Amino acid sequence: MNIREMYRRYRLKKESNKKVFKTRKERVIYEIKSWTLVIIAVFFIRAGIIEAYQIPTGSMEKTINVGDFLLGNKFVYGARTPDWIGIPFTRIGFDIPYYRFPAFDEPSVGDVVIFKFPLDPWTNYVKRCLGAPGDSVEIIDKKIFMNGELYDDPDHSIVNYNNIWPKTYNEPRIFPAGNGNRDQYETIYIPKKDDVFILSELSPTEIEYIRHIMILDGHSSKDNFGIFYEDGEPKYKVEQNYYFMVGDNRDNSFDSRYWGLVPHEFVMGKPLILYFSWDKSVPWSQFYKKIRWNRLLHTVS
Repeated sequence: MNIREMYRRYRLKKESNKKVFKTRKERVIYEIKSWTLVIIAVFFIRAGIIEAYQIPTGSMEKTINVGDFLLGNKFVYGARTPDWIGIPFTRIGFDIPYYRFPAFDEPSVGDVVIFKFPLDPWTNYVKRCLGAPGDSVEIIDKKIFMNGELYDDPDHSIVNYNNIWPKTYNEPRIFPAGNGNRDQYETIYIPKKDDVFILSELSPTEIEYIRHIMILDGHSSKDNFGIFYEDGEPKYKVEQNYYFMVGDNRDNSFDSRYWGLVPHEFVMGKPLILYFSWDKSVPWSQFYKKIRWNRLLHTVS
């Protein structure tokens, strides 16, 4: 059989497999169904496997720069079915029950993690995990100590050790209130699932901290914040693991030192690769120079 005959048979087979529409209405319905299936497939892939992100701030410089575009692996920490249905690129919609598949790994100290911002779950943040469940974190003269041991700064981090705030300064925005400042951060415990706190033994600062956990666990005044009594003592049992997240650009990062901990429920994934990067400071007339060619296809660590 020559090539011409093979091509003829291929064309005949292709023609026979074509969908034949009797009316325009049938064709329109067919197209709608096809595009609906495509949209649903993309929706599930984006929700549970891989998603694109743009970096708008410099809190992770120089690990991840402003203007970087990255793909996030949402599968490694447990793929999840969609938890929201609505109009894309808006907040018009509603939450739906979701299922989270077993994870291949859990966030650990040193990992760069993508997560929902606890104060606004519509917003995704990218920070480095510097406190895992069960750890104690302290910052002395900008140096981070985990469980009493010094943690070395990441390779690409930015920390100005020539300008350190004194221990006597209590930063107003710090979490929890009265816990020092960004450079002198008093020891904080990162709770793990099933930890039990006896509320009567806690200081006012610790009570604020535990109330933060109660709210992130989904409790409110309607259910007395999940508090239970045992032998007359008010107690609270933590319902999920928590993480302490800090930006690599430590002096210019809005992170766990200011808004608290990240619950496991909000952990979405980890950066996979930088697929594009452009410099906002370069004008569009110099498009070739605007693209950071040396950052394309870089992994994040």
